[in-house]
Amino acid sequence: MSLYDFQPWYPRGVRSFIAAGANHYVATFDETTVLKFPVAPREERTDYPAEVQRFRSSVRAAAVKGLEVEKQILRVLGKHPRIIQLKGKHEDGLLLEYLPNGSIERYLRSNAPYTTVVQRLKWGQQIAEGLAYIHEKNILHCDVSVGNLLLDTDLSIKLCDFQGRYLHTSGNVILDGGAAESVKSSMPRPNRNYQDRKTDLFAFGTALYFILTDELPFPELDVDDEDEIRLRFARQDFPPLEKLPGGDVIRNCWTGVYDDASKAMVDLQRWIDLLFLP
Repeated sequence: MSLYDFQPWYPRGVRSFIAAGANHYVATFDETTVLKFPVAPREERTDYPAEVQRFRSSVRAAAVKGLEVEKQILRVLGKHPRIIQLKGKHEDGLLLEYLPNGSIERYLRSNAPYTTVVQRLKWGQQIAEGLAYIHEKNILHCDVSVGNLLLDTDLSIKLCDFQGRYLHTSGNVILDGGAAESVKSSMPRPNRNYQDRKTDLFAFGTALYFILTDELPFPELDVDDEDEIRLRFARQDFPPLEKLPGGDVIRNCWTGVYDDASKAMVDLQRWIDLLFLP
């Protein structure tokens, strides 16, 4: 194993690991709670080469900062049916609501044949509801993706991983956790660090595409094809959407037509009503 890799470690109270990201682990804490904490422990060996030590320290610093921003953003958001609940602070991270059904990405990979189009559209509507709420609170998620959309015990959506931005009413950034979308969720723009409601909604379009089709756009391309992916989005060379229920909503997200997630909620309801017609 490389010295740049991180081994799981066990803060107080941790039971079993359920997820790992670039900077954070998530592990069960009790039956209703998980702990989200840095991949790099508070105390490490002191005999790493200087370059390795700097890398590991920088990963921990970014993780700690992200968790602090996430804590403050979740406090701003408070309780809402579409937002994961902050349950408390732990000396090594954040105590969050445990949603044992996991991400919608994982759920669909196992249950896609049994999931109706109407259910998928309702999930899209719930995501849009969550985005409308956080945007009203001047929060930008900055990394809307199917891995950050969790399912509760009723299979309803909750947004998680709030390491994006909290804005002043003037538009100035108060908090920035450093989150950023993956290339297939990233709206083409001159400054890739620029974020607003439309960039969140663009990413929502990609998440909705996955929910409705069980795959990301351009499945023949991967992260090594970043330039080609950005070019296709920029010239609106999208996958076929015309015959896809909700395809117009995805197109409106990808083309920047929507500036308010509640508009997507209305359009998705129209599709749900249409499919429910006898």
